[in-house]
Amino acid sequence: MPVADLNGTHIKYECEGDESLPILILSNSLTTNMHVWDEQVAEFAKFFRVLRYDNRGHGGSSSPGGEYSIDDIGGDLLSLMNFLGIEKANLCGISLGGMVGMWMGINQPQRLEKLVICNTSSNLSPPALWQDRINTVKAHGMSSIIDAGLQRFLSDNFRKIGSPKINLLKEMMNSCDVSGYVGCCAAVRDLNLDTQLQKIKMPTLIIAGEFDPSTPVSHSELINKEIEESRMLVINGVAHLSNIEAPEEFNKNVLDFLLN
Repeated sequence: MPVADLNGTHIKYECEGDESLPILILSNSLTTNMHVWDEQVAEFAKFFRVLRYDNRGHGGSSSPGGEYSIDDIGGDLLSLMNFLGIEKANLCGISLGGMVGMWMGINQPQRLEKLVICNTSSNLSPPALWQDRINTVKAHGMSSIIDAGLQRFLSDNFRKIGSPKINLLKEMMNSCDVSGYVGCCAAVRDLNLDTQLQKIKMPTLIIAGEFDPSTPVSHSELINKEIEESRMLVINGVAHLSNIEAPEEFNKNVLDFLLN
């Protein structure tokens, strides 16, 4: 897969679908890589040229030293769009990817057609919780947070099924670079977009998971209240990675919004 050298970072990306179709960018959650979208791409590529990429510190992208901000992570996507000559695109982001989507909607609204933000938050205070997670990973590595991560990512019922997707998520989490994870975790720790959400003016779909412990439904309700051109839906029975647990429902909701 190709890699772009941007902002002192190597960003791995992949484009799929007919080049004549409108662009849809998919942005990943913390600790996952572009394969978190594997069950979306085939369906989305029927209607869009799909661009997936790995955030800095994840998958095949590199990890600049130090802590990052949402400006750094969002700026990587903006630079990737410029590198690829993408003037305007639709964007669907989950968790950290949803934060990137909100950042783009606030800071670069002219670059977005429609925005889909899933299982995300504009403010995940208190910061102490995130600092504890940073300290744990620094001391014990990524494997130390995998079990807790799966409990947040997936509902109890889904974990009991023993889906092969669980191993895929474990592999993604375990392969995440410690310094990259710490850098991105710091960006989430310091994130507060609450007072800027009203700047987002493009049509926006907000997707929440009924049992999401990381970004509860109430966080999506707050975002929905602040964005004038938004609508919100809740996928029942799922936790944080709604696209993994309920791919068919997720895909239908996203496409219904983007195509109408």
